[in-house]
Formats: sequence, C-alpha cells, structure tokens
Amino acid sequence: MHKGNREHFLTRVMNAGFTKAADSFSKIIHRSVTMVNSQPVLIRHDSDISYLTREQGDLNILITQIIGDFSGKSFLVFNSDESGEIFEALKLSTANDALKEALLLEIDNIISASVIAELANSLRVEIYGDVPKLVKINSKDFLEFVKMEMSSDDPFSMVFCNAIFQLDGNRSVQPQFIWKLSSRVFEMTPTAKTEA
Repeated sequence: MHKGNREHFLTRVMNAGFTKAADSFSKIIHRSVTMVNSQPVLIRHDSDISYLTREQGDLNILITQIIGDFSGKSFLVFNSDESGEIFEALKLSTANDALKEALLLEIDNIISASVIAELANSLRVEIYGDVPKLVKINSKDFLEFVKMEMSSDDPFSMVFCNAIFQLDGNRSVQPQFIWKLSSRVFEMTPTAKTEA
C-alpha cells in the first residue's frame, strides 16, 4: 500500500533536487540555466536497465559515491556533443583537456550535491557525496559498464533521469543521470510524508 506512495515521494524529492541543480549549474558557468524537463523513473528491479538512453561516440561519465546513512552512487553521463556545448558556452573550445575535465568534475560535484542535499533534507538522513571521479569510455562499452556498476549483493533501486538543462535560452544539454540507491532508502521514507 505505502510502497507506491514512497516511490512517488522519492521521485518528487529527486526532481526537486534536479531543479536546484540547475540553479547551482547556473552559478558555476555564470550563465542562465533552467531545468526544462526532468522525469525521473524509479526502478525497483536492479536488473532492469531498459530505461538507459542509447549513446554514441565517446562518453564522459562522472561518478559520485554516496556515503552515510545509506549508500549509493550517481552517474552523470555527458556525450561529446553535450560536453562540447558546455565548453562552447564557457568559451573553452580551445582550452586544454585538463581544464575541461576539471570543469566537468566541478559540474558533477555541484549537481550531485544538490540532489543529495535534497534527499538528506527530505528524508532527514545524513548522507553526502564523496569526491567525484571521471571515467571516459566509448558508447559501445556503455551497457557493459552500467551492468558491471549495478552488480551488487545488497538490494538497491535505480533512478533514471534524462534532465534537459537549457543554457542561455538557446543551447541545451541533456545528460543521462543514473542513480543507484540502497533499497534502505525506502525504509527511511516516513509514510506520513508521502503526501507532501
């Protein structure tokens, strides 16, 4: 009975986090950034990765480990076009790779932190994100990468989100955001809050 309500509550909380992430994103790139669309899909079957969006070319995957009252990981996936849009918006098209990588890591740090903070506040738990890391792979290896990352002895749920960030009103990036959350998160969702 309460399981569906808790799932609905959790996706609403994460959606609020994505919206706040747009504000944080805006501050780091000093450009107007708005969340145009974000529809998180929560899957409580750890083998179902059918919601993954097919990617092409080289990918930048930013991984943040969640530490605290429950464990998890976030995966922010930018393809080369999306990364290029960000670099172009910041006039970094000719900058060195180290600077570009540092920028992507900082963007992930801020966006993930916004969502994690929203989860922590709404669920009244103590969680935080570890230092993010950047993994570069080709899209042909993406499915296998996700399957490997999702293997676990402990039960967990996954949240898929294709968030569209509008930059300056004319550019947009649509990274995939994948969250792997310990199923304990549902035990920490009070039923009294489900209608909030």
